[in-house]
Amino acid sequence: MKFRCDGTPRSIRSAAPGAAPFGLESRSGRAVRLSFRFLCWFAFAACVRAGSAPAPARTDGLELESPGTFHFNLLPKAFSANPTLEMTVFTEFTEYGRTLPDASPGNPVYYVSHSKGFQSKGLPVGGEQPPPAPEIEQLLQQALMDRGYIPAEGSNHPPALALFYFWGTHAGVAVNDDFTNGYFPELRRQFIIEHAALVGGPAYAHRVAERLTFGAGPQDHTTKQDYLFYQADHDLYFVVVSAYAYEDVAQNKHRLAWRTTMTVNSAGVSLKETLPPLIVTAANYLGRPTDEAVALQRKVRPGSVSLGPLQVIEDNVTLPPPPRTK
Repeated sequence: MKFRCDGTPRSIRSAAPGAAPFGLESRSGRAVRLSFRFLCWFAFAACVRAGSAPAPARTDGLELESPGTFHFNLLPKAFSANPTLEMTVFTEFTEYGRTLPDASPGNPVYYVSHSKGFQSKGLPVGGEQPPPAPEIEQLLQQALMDRGYIPAEGSNHPPALALFYFWGTHAGVAVNDDFTNGYFPELRRQFIIEHAALVGGPAYAHRVAERLTFGAGPQDHTTKQDYLFYQADHDLYFVVVSAYAYEDVAQNKHRLAWRTTMTVNSAGVSLKETLPPLIVTAANYLGRPTDEAVALQRKVRPGSVSLGPLQVIEDNVTLPPPPRTK
């Protein structure tokens, strides 16, 4: 039932004889009535969910829960003991990077690294407590080592690459911010495109810009594309690792070999608790070219890097659990 500004319903039904008018109902009576309605609605929804016919078999090989609004979850992440994180990872190689040998534990590539620390992008976000820089450095070093990238320091091998990395937050205009979205739509558009660049690189940012300009087409509504756009449309935590030719950096030049960007949806979770699982989960894609953004989901236990099975959206691949990180 809809209400006018004065609080009276647009259509008032006749009250039973002796009953209080709708607008004068006691607080306790109204609370009981609303509680009863909620229980009836919840029971009805549960019956519909339980009695529904099984969904037809997927044609794309997916048997996964989808992120954000794509799965039914009454418990917000902030109140979940094991929240599901929506993550993406994307690695883009340059022409120069494609000429380099692929790193592997049996064919290691040596590097030096430099941290550019925590960075806040987009709108300012207060109260964030990033993980300590040494913790990020240790996690990245272990992830890179698993891929075959070894620190040159103390190895007696000259470095081939110089890695620069940073992490942080990127907050845009909230979906339900009617004022900003109404009066400054270009600001929201800018932030979505910036998020898209973190999710899938310049090519995906261009695709999102076209979608915002001309509208979404049928090709934009696959399971994975809906996932990626949902990620770009919401606030993110991120980690970026860029690899340059060491010999050029030593001469104050910058020849990019590859760049890996990792993101996690920040709704209901903290930066400190989600960056370690993000790095561990994305480790297999560090410095490894991906044709497009890889969409990942994983349950985590806050306060530790205790991870559930990794779900790769669209690829239907489950990777082995990563080694435990103390």
